[in-house]
Amino acid sequence: MYKVFLRDKVINFVDAGSVPAGIQSVHIDPPLRDIQQILAGIDANETETDIYFVADDAEKLFIHFYTRMRIMAAAGGIVINENNEVLFIFRRGRWDLPKGKIDGDETEEQAAIREVIEETGLQQVSLGQRLSSTYHVYTIGKEWILKETHWFIMNAPGNSTLLPQAEEGITEIKWVAPRDLEAMSKLVYRSLQDVVAVAEDFVL
Repeated sequence: MYKVFLRDKVINFVDAGSVPAGIQSVHIDPPLRDIQQILAGIDANETETDIYFVADDAEKLFIHFYTRMRIMAAAGGIVINENNEVLFIFRRGRWDLPKGKIDGDETEEQAAIREVIEETGLQQVSLGQRLSSTYHVYTIGKEWILKETHWFIMNAPGNSTLLPQAEEGITEIKWVAPRDLEAMSKLVYRSLQDVVAVAEDFVL
């Protein structure tokens, strides 16, 4: 199942017959030529938090959606130290993971490492396994943009000096022990909860 986040709402792309019982916000074969208007309507409806786009082939529907959106590519890392602690940053009032836009001719891997170094002050970062990407939509002017973030497991020494990147609104950085990850998952953006759950698999 593909998920696209809009603030703390989630749009689920599912096959017909896979919608959980009791869900009210269901769009059957949504007309994606009108996707900008559909997203604006979802954003304006304060009661909708879980939305389902349903089709006989959910993957095909998601690809169709993807090709109709302007894409902003980003990359980030789940940074783990030798104590199996995971690094979090506090950015603009929410706990977050280090990530950012892919610049120029950078590869996803290069961008992920650069963003982690810039946002945390870490100097020794090694790249590990690639994880699934996450997707969320936001607006620039009146246009909806799809941000695709590529995630990687990374490793770094736990005794490294940490320096929050103030110009990016980062005010605090901390290592979180495995036993505290479940609680931390409730403090991050909804779009990151699945990413934090993956982090738990690597450290528990």
